[in-house]
Amino acid sequence: MRSTRVLCLVGGILLAVGGLLCGGAFLADLASDPDGGADIGAGALLFVGQPLAYTGVVLLVVALVRSVRSADPPRR
Repeated sequence: MRSTRVLCLVGGILLAVGGLLCGGAFLADLASDPDGGADIGAGALLFVGQPLAYTGVVLLVVALVRSVRSADPPRR
């Protein structure tokens, strides 16, 4: 498997898992009581989900740059 494809695959998986965790945090925040206290569960999900999502985005951008650079220039 080419390294660009591996970067794209791993980046997509990390972005999907991070998005699911951040979505779970959003739902946990909506489902909690509006008592003004901190929702520790939602905070923990965001604490784990955001770095995963950011890492996935960075890997996808790196894969995109590598695939654009590896493309042959058009011939005239």
